[in-house]
Amino acid sequence: MSREKLRKKNVRLWLLVVWAVVATSCGAVLTPALIGGMSGAVAGMQTETTKKTKAKTDKSFVTPSVKVYPPLSYEDSLHFNYVFLEAVRQQNAGNYDAAYELFSRALQINPHAAEVWYYLAMYESEISDDSLAVVCLEKAAELSPRNEIYQERLAQYYIGTKLFDRAKTVYERLADEHRDRTDVLSVLMRLYQQDNEYDKMLGTINRMEAIEGSSEEITLTKMRVYELMNDKKSAWNALKTLSEEHPSDLNYRVMMGNWLMQNDQPKEAYKIFTAALKEEPDNAYVQASMYDYYRTTGEEDLAKQMLENIVISPKTETESKATMMRQAIQRNEQEQGDSTQILELFDRILAASPKDADMAEMKVAYMSLKNMPDSVVKSGLQGVLAIAPENAGARIQLLQMALADMNWDETIAICEEGTLYNPDEMPFYYYLGLAHYQKDDHDGALDAFRRGVSQITPQSNVEIVSDFYYFMGDILYSKGLEEEAMAAYDSCLQWKDDNIACLNNYAYYLSVKGRELQKAEQMSYKTVKEEPKNSTYLDTYAWILFMQERYAEAKIYIDQAIACDTDSVQSGVIIEHAGDIYAMNGDIGKAVEYWQKALDAGVDSPLLPRKIRERKFIKDLKGKK
Repeated sequence: MSREKLRKKNVRLWLLVVWAVVATSCGAVLTPALIGGMSGAVAGMQTETTKKTKAKTDKSFVTPSVKVYPPLSYEDSLHFNYVFLEAVRQQNAGNYDAAYELFSRALQINPHAAEVWYYLAMYESEISDDSLAVVCLEKAAELSPRNEIYQERLAQYYIGTKLFDRAKTVYERLADEHRDRTDVLSVLMRLYQQDNEYDKMLGTINRMEAIEGSSEEITLTKMRVYELMNDKKSAWNALKTLSEEHPSDLNYRVMMGNWLMQNDQPKEAYKIFTAALKEEPDNAYVQASMYDYYRTTGEEDLAKQMLENIVISPKTETESKATMMRQAIQRNEQEQGDSTQILELFDRILAASPKDADMAEMKVAYMSLKNMPDSVVKSGLQGVLAIAPENAGARIQLLQMALADMNWDETIAICEEGTLYNPDEMPFYYYLGLAHYQKDDHDGALDAFRRGVSQITPQSNVEIVSDFYYFMGDILYSKGLEEEAMAAYDSCLQWKDDNIACLNNYAYYLSVKGRELQKAEQMSYKTVKEEPKNSTYLDTYAWILFMQERYAEAKIYIDQAIACDTDSVQSGVIIEHAGDIYAMNGDIGKAVEYWQKALDAGVDSPLLPRKIRERKFIKDLKGKK
């Protein structure tokens, strides 16, 4: 069976961890060379032979019996150890096909080696043969029933294949074998929920509570189970007990009020809310619950007043304000309400808390949602930046607007400030350079790109970094700094070897100089393959073939370039190339026709008139066409 489908990197990393767990259980002889490279985290993992479970006091649980198989002979044991360790060595070296075959051979020697079955299960998993992976894991778990790694992995596979009953059995065994593992109990509780086994869920929660102690999360989980059982009384008692255990915490009493609201007891809930408000009038949680009460009972004016109290108060945390405003916006949208009411509320919030950048940003987001004019949104974004000039998101939104308008001066101003307040944000350098480039300010563009390059980290956006170097190459070449330009192009392609624009320009400039034509051809061919109807790329490729004196091939591609050319600016250059290529193919009449068209198109080439007059191709002795 072919192993070429293995996702090799993932397999290697995963199996390195597996090796640390299982190697000591196979009786293999570990050498310093084999274990010396393991990380502390991996080497410190407990294995079946190093982690002894505590003696059980529960006599009802019976540990699965371990079958005893005849021991290997001395020779077979040595042979197994050698093959197994060699499989691991090949695995660690990245030779996955060889490792798989060696693991299979090890299994032939000792079919009762749990660790080999476990390794093979991971291989089958990586080639997406889950049925075989489960078989292998089941065998490993059967052979080593006390190895929690094997057991848990098997249970996870059962869950992944929706064999919940089997997963439940394994997790029950794990929970009894490792009574302090609340993570196992948590999974087991969710498995019980699959089959609505509420009594077992409660029993599992009680076990977690015995280990971790009483907590809000455990009590609320227990309460939700009672509600699933439609046992309202027990649910209420659980919540009431939690509140009584924390008499100074107002939030638990408010939770009781919310529960009463959800269970159609608004009068009792109101008593709790009003008492809580007397204690803490500015408590946003209490206010929000009272707001919900007013909404539920249809007292809209009181609800509106409570909403305003919450969001306008400087004492209310921003997160609470944001939650309430999202609710208000959602309701306004559902009721097709007047957007000016929401905007006025935002204005009142900002008047009370003028430094609240989050609310200012939320207001701008609402403006965008309502498709308000760009000038209004822009003003809002500028307000956000006045409060929080380091807000990169707001500045980038402003930048997008400037770019959409092709307002290069505004783009430059926005990006310059962006580089000051967010010096690690690459887009500011990128668009700063492009804006200068569009204004034919090549020095300004080059400076911006170089500043951007100085901020590169391994986590930088590959596309942006590649384009930094690409534009730098073009600018440097236009300045006559050809070697520096080629170095910039090389850097561009190191970051992104399929940067098509760079490949085209790099290849063309090499051909113009008659340098490294084979390299130029390979780069240019990639561009033609990627965009077979791009006249500029076809022209470059044709010209490189021409420089290699492959005139017949060049004619094929220049004809395609002309057929695809719709750019009047490029047409003159492409047509002149066509004339040169036709001339060297012996069709001088067609060549002169193309040269004349190029001259009429405004091509500024001192050689064009001579070529037309003398009816022959004339090479540019300065290295150009």
